[in-house]
Amino acid sequence: MNIYEKALDMYNTGLFLKLEGSFGRCFVDNFLNSGIIKTIDEPGNKVINGYNRKIMLKKAVIDQDRIEDLWLDNPDLIKAIEELWSSFPTLGGK
Repeated sequence: MNIYEKALDMYNTGLFLKLEGSFGRCFVDNFLNSGIIKTIDEPGNKVINGYNRKIMLKKAVIDQDRIEDLWLDNPDLIKAIEELWSSFPTLGGK
């Protein structure tokens, strides 16, 4: 599983909502705000957030075109994202 698949899994399971402070914001900046994970205006999974509240996420996909664009436009950013998140464990130890 590559880092983008891990990130999508973290999004779909709601784990990103439970990450502590700056690490959770880092996930949002690195994957959601950058457009690497693109949300679609369709219902996704129901998850429990960090405050133990049920919420409905939007459906999401990995935007391969955006990843390619970032490699061309800002390779330092992509390298930093891949380096940081490559050591993050996968769910279920996969």
